[in-house]
Amino acid sequence: MQDRETIHTFLKSLNKYLSRLEKQDALEVIKEIESHIYDVIEWKETKNEQVDIQEILNGFGSPRELAAQYVEHIMTGSPPPKGFKAIQKSKTGVTKGIWYSMAFFCYGVAGLFGLIGIAKILFPEKIGLWMAAEGNSIIITFSEHSLLMSEEKLGWWLTPVSLTACLTIFWLSQRILGALKTNLV
Repeated sequence: MQDRETIHTFLKSLNKYLSRLEKQDALEVIKEIESHIYDVIEWKETKNEQVDIQEILNGFGSPRELAAQYVEHIMTGSPPPKGFKAIQKSKTGVTKGIWYSMAFFCYGVAGLFGLIGIAKILFPEKIGLWMAAEGNSIIITFSEHSLLMSEEKLGWWLTPVSLTACLTIFWLSQRILGALKTNLV
């Protein structure tokens, strides 16, 4: 309860220094800062860190300085206030769990396309892309029997298409994951 009161006092003080702005603009600033405060609290809690509200609020600077930055930004079009110390990591970082999940998914999809391409070479009659139900269904399957009332599409073209998709997804995954790794928290 004390923490909520501390946050409320900080925001009330900030609102006082935003009086030069139109009411709607000031309200948006207050909502944005409040959102940032609770984002940092949530981020610290998920990392099992101790949440010190005063430390978080100190990361934003004094309400007067923070308000001055926003007033200047809104009234003169200057760049918005740069990242606050308290939220810099949580706003730009990617957690290891998200990074590994994305890597698993991306490489898994690339691997699946690679397997389809290679399997078509090894088992040409069992692997294919079939269209059934008058074009309403598209099926990629590994089967000993062809599907009833279906027509195989792509034929041998399934191999180069699948291998190209595999390499493209793998290449894109490398680039995306490499860029995200620099922001790993």
